[in-house]
Amino acid sequence: MSRTHRILAAAALAAVPLTAAAPAPAAPVVNKVVVIGLDGTLWSEVAAADAPNLDRLAAQGTLARTSIAPHTTMSCVSWATALTGVWDTKHGIQDNESTCNAGAFAPYPTVFTQAERQRPALSTASIGTWDTIGMIARTGSPAADRVTVTQIDPTGSGVCESTADASATAQAVSAISDGTDLLFTHLDQVDIVGHTLRGVWPQAYRDAISRADALIGKITAAVDARAASHTNEQWTILVTTDHGHKPDGGHGGQSADETASFVVARGPGFAAGTQNNGYTLADITPTVLDLLDISAPANLDGESVLTGGSGNPAAPVPNTPPVGSGITGSSSGSAQAAMVANPLCILGSGSAGGSSDR
Repeated sequence: MSRTHRILAAAALAAVPLTAAAPAPAAPVVNKVVVIGLDGTLWSEVAAADAPNLDRLAAQGTLARTSIAPHTTMSCVSWATALTGVWDTKHGIQDNESTCNAGAFAPYPTVFTQAERQRPALSTASIGTWDTIGMIARTGSPAADRVTVTQIDPTGSGVCESTADASATAQAVSAISDGTDLLFTHLDQVDIVGHTLRGVWPQAYRDAISRADALIGKITAAVDARAASHTNEQWTILVTTDHGHKPDGGHGGQSADETASFVVARGPGFAAGTQNNGYTLADITPTVLDLLDISAPANLDGESVLTGGSGNPAAPVPNTPPVGSGITGSSSGSAQAAMVANPLCILGSGSAGGSSDR
């Protein structure tokens, strides 16, 4: 080839635009959800307690403080609502005994069943303390992939609620680290102390909130660690309660303290440090379905909080002022007697699945 031909060939090559290497396609965004059920907890007492992790979740997301009246303020009734998206007037559960059964979930399947039917590849788990939560999660076909109850040890004896909560938390942290798509976990000790000690020693109730808050901190840390190491995953944390407690302990009625509820939502779809009282207990399931790109049944009462929820955003906050923290009641001996009886333990019955106190 002559020098002229070499020059012309080089010029022709130079005129050809270089094609840059195509960037690797980004991994698709995957939504994952953790729902934390904090049994029998008043937000007004969270605010009065040492609860930095709940405070942080509310500061990083959106808080709703609502009343569930005239809904029945019993645990099976309310957790059924949270896990189906319909109020008690539809699912028909009215107590923790005879009406609290699997048949109630045939017309209103749980969020686990709805997720598994439409997206069977999703991994779903219910990890909680109370065996009734396990019963709810096992209903329907298909049921949750994993159902764990930590209140019953291998011998069939009951275990302390604080131990059961710690065990549920440890297993929840493991499930999050494994990338579970939908996790519901239930912590119980606040409710137990509400029944046994709040009326005579309100600080004990706040101390139980603080212990549960520390466990929520572990769950939150697991979510944040997983999100940091899997940048295509978007994690949402929802925290709610089934009912409140009267100043002297207990629930089941329609007082402001009993019907008080809350929802905390932290995730990409929620503005930090805001309050929207339009979020209700019945909105938990529709929100989870929305986040997981699953069509919600038309017969639900709740609505996704991503679109505002089903309640009134301007609804007044329940009037539940914190009560004094000191020992009250007939004498300090009454509080000490309750402590000696160990209010965080349920012994001899295998569980409190039939307890009407929850």
